[in-house]
Amino acid sequence: MKKNKKENVKKKDPDAAKLGFRIMAVLTGILVVCVGLLCTSPSKAADDAPYFPPVTEPDTETDTETETDPVHTEPYTDFETLLPIDIEGVTFEETEPDTETDSKTDPVTETETEAVTTEAAVTAQETTAVTKPVEQQGAGDKQKYREYNGRKYADNETFVGEYKTDRVSIGVSHVLEGDLSYYICDIKVKSVYDFHTAFANNSISGRAYTSKISQSVGAGFAINGDFCGYRSSGIIIREGGLYRNKKSDNWDLCYLNKYGDLITCKNDKQDGKTLANDGVWQSWCFGPTLVENYKALETDQFNTPDLSRKEWAREPRTAIGQIDELHYIFLVVDAKRLTQGVGWETVGGMNFRELADTFEALGCKTAYNLDGGGSTTMWLNGKVANEPTMQGERQISDIIYFK
Repeated sequence: MKKNKKENVKKKDPDAAKLGFRIMAVLTGILVVCVGLLCTSPSKAADDAPYFPPVTEPDTETDTETETDPVHTEPYTDFETLLPIDIEGVTFEETEPDTETDSKTDPVTETETEAVTTEAAVTAQETTAVTKPVEQQGAGDKQKYREYNGRKYADNETFVGEYKTDRVSIGVSHVLEGDLSYYICDIKVKSVYDFHTAFANNSISGRAYTSKISQSVGAGFAINGDFCGYRSSGIIIREGGLYRNKKSDNWDLCYLNKYGDLITCKNDKQDGKTLANDGVWQSWCFGPTLVENYKALETDQFNTPDLSRKEWAREPRTAIGQIDELHYIFLVVDAKRLTQGVGWETVGGMNFRELADTFEALGCKTAYNLDGGGSTTMWLNGKVANEPTMQGERQISDIIYFK
């Protein structure tokens, strides 16, 4: 009997071993499948990244753009994978409208929200070499310069200060004529890639003061941008990356191509991905266009609501123009608002026709209006250099800056 019992035990051992082997094989197979799925699933980081055109090798030795083409370290993704911005989730802190002509007082009427956003920080360019900036001049030196970057000052211009590195040369002068007060910022750069932009908190829908954004990126000079985070439409290209590709005929488009040319057109006449593939470095969607081919546009040519074309619609303004190759003019126009009962009266400022005429007189071949009103802010050598109309800065979504 004992012998038979031992034989039965020996017969069961091989069966148990086979069963254990089968269980291990099944578990191993499940693990392999899980690992495969994880490896092939797209990452959220890739979905959130902006579209950057693929980098290609130059065809021949005659390619002149290879030395200044930007280097992108972020992964390239298809435009279709980018996530839309949640415009409805944005909270606006300011409740007091600027004026009837302030573009941000109008509600967003776009029903389509196929916008593109990212939380990724803008890629730093390796082509920008920064040196210690020149200190801003004191009050006793305001007449030190009577010209800057080859442009002679008018009799009513007073030198304010400069920011200068081995890549950029920026001189700021002030014009004061009665109630009218504005700044002429004369800018020359070595390359279009010295012309920078930044979002508040590294997000197209972020909000922060011009001074805070400027400090975060180490800007020596900066102005407010086009407040692209307020809207869901527009073609928004920043630092060569496409963040939004939504056409709209309600705004003019302005873009800076790879040669540094400032070009304006109707926003519904272009495609963002095509522009990015063509090497466009920056774009803004606001307007209107002010100057074309060295001529100021007529009042009825401004692509803006009728109310904004009125002669009395004088407001704080921020605008950019181009004189010639890699040579630009920014205008920063101040204005004060005096309370009048339930409303207010604007003292100073410019209307669009006056702004366009000023750019034409300065010799600009192209000029374009950016966000203004309470957003108008200029940052120079570590401080706000103009007088924002709201007795302080307003939070904005983006800046144009140099470092």
